[in-house]
Amino acid sequence: MIYKSIIAVILVFWATMTVWLFTSTYYPEFERLPEVEPALILNKFLENDEVTHLFVYEGEKNIGDGMLSSRLNDDLTSEAEVRFVGKGYLKFPDNNTRMVNLRVSLRLGTSPLRSLKEVNFKISLKDSDIDMIFSFNADSYDLNYKVYQSGEIIADSSGENENPEVKEARLLLKLLKVNSNVNENNTEGIAEGRWGNIMIAGHRTPVYFLQLNAPTIGKIKITVSEAGEFLEMKTPFGYDLKSKVVLNGKKGVQIY
Repeated sequence: MIYKSIIAVILVFWATMTVWLFTSTYYPEFERLPEVEPALILNKFLENDEVTHLFVYEGEKNIGDGMLSSRLNDDLTSEAEVRFVGKGYLKFPDNNTRMVNLRVSLRLGTSPLRSLKEVNFKISLKDSDIDMIFSFNADSYDLNYKVYQSGEIIADSSGENENPEVKEARLLLKLLKVNSNVNENNTEGIAEGRWGNIMIAGHRTPVYFLQLNAPTIGKIKITVSEAGEFLEMKTPFGYDLKSKVVLNGKKGVQIY
């Protein structure tokens, strides 16, 4: 049963990267709204070097928490890294809920485009002593993974006995790489950036809104303060991230 869960997690990670690749392939440019360019909002966040304590919610239920941080490699235009380290309860395809530790890192390109370069993702299941490590290269579209149980490798993308379904899924990423050359002139946007206000602790607080419009999965909306502090992220997956500022202030209706 646990092996089926591992295969399911690998396929879910593949599906997530496929959605992102489809978006990048067929909708490669951010839409430049008059209010704020999306890249400006992202740079504001990257320039803020404070660590933010975030809480993971499934609906109204708090299921975990973690720390979000960003780091510029050099100056304000250099490559950057965004990291999230946390823990919480995750429901698996076999309908069991397990405590997991999460570690995610995103490597971003130089300003102003800030294109995604690499994604590294680690899930640790403490009840079964399993670690799942994923690495995705956004330039080559290579998706690699290793799964450890009690320190021994039980699944490996470079191994001879890779699950056929997983192997086929990884090959599909390569097809998207080929197709991206055909659609590189498509300019339809996937992001919207706006400046507005939200109510925090009874006060109108100026913020930036960054909305990502991902085909087939819906909209992801990120709220960042004018100083670049991450406040909240709402997703169509049923999981949201909220900062202490938002939770303590009991944020009200957004005002554009």
